[in-house]
Amino acid sequence: MLNIFPAINSYISSMIDNEDYAPVSLSLDAMMAIFTKLQKEELPKNNLLVKPGHICEHIYFIEKGAARIFYYKDEKDVTDGFRGEETLLLSIISFIRQKPDKRGIELLDDCVLWKLSYKDLEELSSEFPDIQHLYRMIMSSVLIMTQNRIDRMLFQSAEERYEDFVKSHPRAAELLTLGMIASFLGITQETLSRIRSKK
Repeated sequence: MLNIFPAINSYISSMIDNEDYAPVSLSLDAMMAIFTKLQKEELPKNNLLVKPGHICEHIYFIEKGAARIFYYKDEKDVTDGFRGEETLLLSIISFIRQKPDKRGIELLDDCVLWKLSYKDLEELSSEFPDIQHLYRMIMSSVLIMTQNRIDRMLFQSAEERYEDFVKSHPRAAELLTLGMIASFLGITQETLSRIRSKK
């Protein structure tokens, strides 16, 4: 089994992008408590981990594989996020509220996942202050990632958004269709094709 906690800290650090960030240190009791609740899943490509209109009941850690967050608008499939190996995966609004949301999660590859339920995470956070701290940092990193995506849509050109996407998600080109990438970047497929032809 992958050593999940250093990987999660590395993921949080990359999202927060603060040189003063200190990795969250968990006590042995806290780590053991989490491991007793974690569940491993091995699921095939194209599996709908969370269906649009359903509740995201778990937070996932991707040990192997990749996934996308998506929704439908005007009967069109729109990609809202991409997650690769050693990253956290969830539909944030649905997970926090524990209510259905328009977003779903689709696996883009055969995946090995570790999942923890909302109920278990809340209970563990109440019992262990260090887990509560980790939980807060995870949610902070997701918030920063979401704001960064909004900022890119507001302040970057289509070319800049594409360049950032390729740098951040090197495997995306082989796993996502051009339509998925274009919808994530907020551009048409024709515009994406023109940008790619210049590279």
